[in-house]
Amino acid sequence: MTARLSPQGRTGCLPYKCQEEYMSKVLECLQKKVNGVLESPTGTGKTLCLLCSMLAWREQLRDAVSARKIAERVSGELFLDRTLASWGNAALEGDVPACYADVPKIIYASRTHSQLTQVIGELRNTSYRPRVCVLGSREQLCIHPEVKKQETSHMQVHLCRKKVASRSCHFYNNVEEKSLEPELASRIMDIEDLVSSGTRHRVCPYYLSRNLKQQADIIFMPYNYLLDAKSRRAYGIDLKGTVVVFDEAHNVEKMCEEAASFDLTPHDVASGLDVIDEVLEEQAKVARRAELHPEFGADSASSGGFLTTVPLNHQGSLRFVSYILFRYRHFLFSHQLTDNLLQLLRAFPRPRD
Repeated sequence: MTARLSPQGRTGCLPYKCQEEYMSKVLECLQKKVNGVLESPTGTGKTLCLLCSMLAWREQLRDAVSARKIAERVSGELFLDRTLASWGNAALEGDVPACYADVPKIIYASRTHSQLTQVIGELRNTSYRPRVCVLGSREQLCIHPEVKKQETSHMQVHLCRKKVASRSCHFYNNVEEKSLEPELASRIMDIEDLVSSGTRHRVCPYYLSRNLKQQADIIFMPYNYLLDAKSRRAYGIDLKGTVVVFDEAHNVEKMCEEAASFDLTPHDVASGLDVIDEVLEEQAKVARRAELHPEFGADSASSGGFLTTVPLNHQGSLRFVSYILFRYRHFLFSHQLTDNLLQLLRAFPRPRD
């Protein structure tokens, strides 16, 4: 089992002792389905060890599914001069997924796309060739000239969605057809490769990456795509049954702080002060009106904060209407007050037809 899972020989060289220990801990976490916090000194090949151990484990899990399916169909027969039991029993033991779709995807997150580019470069140095996808924003991936000219990312998103909805973006229209081409579907591409390939094939890199995500074995993305629930929904990221890796995890705390923070500019502070001044002026007007019309501002402690009498005069219902508007404005309607108003309204003579 150990020899099968070891990435020995996959990169053309044997791992050092510290690398073997690191990989054994990665495999232990994967097999036991537990969380792990792993660290190793700089320059010890952490990224390479992490990738090789995870992909080796995933390959074995996929082979176990194949062994189980073959064993179920050809049970007891010889296959290539070997009984299935001779190599299939190991796969049948333990927690093996029922189908290929249940083999976990790997989500590999780092702080920036430049760090992810380095990780993808390390992956190319191995002999593993998983289906890979790297997620990015429209600002990074869009190649439509008109959308790229927009001054803000918000405007880019709005124009992009508009063109997609009207199918007036020929780059987007080519995604479904060209996403199956081997150069786009099978290559290990970082975000720069995605843009250059999209430009060459005239296909939208942004929607191509989202399309490739569905069949990818390993998905690369920045931290904030995972930490922000809104981003997870936008990109359709489902964490259930996945292996999640936070590379350079000492940066996660800072990213969480940034995700939960916002910028308060001097203009925002000045605008807030203006609003406070308006509220204070409005409250002062209300207080003055209460002084001029004591019946509007009478102490209502005994009635639970609501007045239960309605001021009327003999000349008409002007004060009555003003009173209703006053109560609506300050949300001072109670059940008792509502009943009184309804009785008064019923007492008014109805206009004749």
